[in-house]
Amino acid sequence: MEIITYKEILSQPDIWGNIINNSDFIEKKVIEIKKECPLNSFYLVGCGTSYFLSLSGAWVLQKFLKKRAAGLTASDVYFFPESYKNSEKLDSTIFIISRSGTTTETVRVVETLKRQGHTSVYAICCRPESELVREVRHSFVIEEADEKSVVMTRSFTSMLLLIKYISGFCSGNQQLIKELSKLPILGRTIINHYNDLIEKFVNDLKISRFVFLGQGPFYGLAAESGLKIKEMSLSISEAYQTLEYRHGPMSMVGSEVLIVFLMSERSIPEEKKLLLEMKKLGAHTFVICDRADKEIKENSDFIVEIQSGISEYARLILYMPITQLLGFYQARYKGLDPDNPKNLSQVVQIN
Repeated sequence: MEIITYKEILSQPDIWGNIINNSDFIEKKVIEIKKECPLNSFYLVGCGTSYFLSLSGAWVLQKFLKKRAAGLTASDVYFFPESYKNSEKLDSTIFIISRSGTTTETVRVVETLKRQGHTSVYAICCRPESELVREVRHSFVIEEADEKSVVMTRSFTSMLLLIKYISGFCSGNQQLIKELSKLPILGRTIINHYNDLIEKFVNDLKISRFVFLGQGPFYGLAAESGLKIKEMSLSISEAYQTLEYRHGPMSMVGSEVLIVFLMSERSIPEEKKLLLEMKKLGAHTFVICDRADKEIKENSDFIVEIQSGISEYARLILYMPITQLLGFYQARYKGLDPDNPKNLSQVVQIN
């Protein structure tokens, strides 16, 4: 039996390659948008996975464009306009993110923004004929990243890659663009090397609770990783900014917990201290980093070394196939079908 979710996880490097090789459409859209709005500040708006994407995407825009950026839930934008509207001047650039382009909250937000006279509203999605695309002036559509599965995997990484490319092109950062072109090969190498190892690790360890930790742009990835565990395997999972875990949540640490560290070069010295502490408390530990030193290796039950040789903002999406496979194999270990997650549908629409 073909498992669609698994197939889509493995397909990600190919989709990334298509985006990079056909990036002209991104550049043309960016040029058109820059003619219309000043790009003074950015808000990325989404629901669920798309919201977690917006958290990491905002860090990327802020890093390379040197402008204020923030990720918001569509429901907060709808009910609390002060979340994005700080003055009567509507000069923020707003990206609405949705795989389907038909999620009720996101469509409502666009309609509300248009009524307010906000014209700098754009879509990032995977379906060209969607209601969201019809409602905005310009849209970035990655049709090949769309999915048949309920759970979002390749659409998440592909739309985040799109935001990285927009950031590189807008800022004229050719180094970033060059690094992004390396992602398809790096992604394929990582998946091929770690796929079977992760399956064996999950089956041998028999974990019931998961914690995902990430700082800065990695927090959105950690939150999304926790969601994948919930959706696919119905396992308990949490996500925190790494160093926040000491401030209360660590009271739950025990031998039944797997703590997954999505490590950043900038914060790795402090993250490493927490890793050692959690190991002493009896937790199982799983580390994803670019390169692991002796201390990390000695205190980890499983290590994924990306070994990318590129900047951490460029390599963000390389972490995700690993955590998606964790969710997939945890589901299989529990005898669940990842293609049919409990109580979920592909699109959330509210009457």
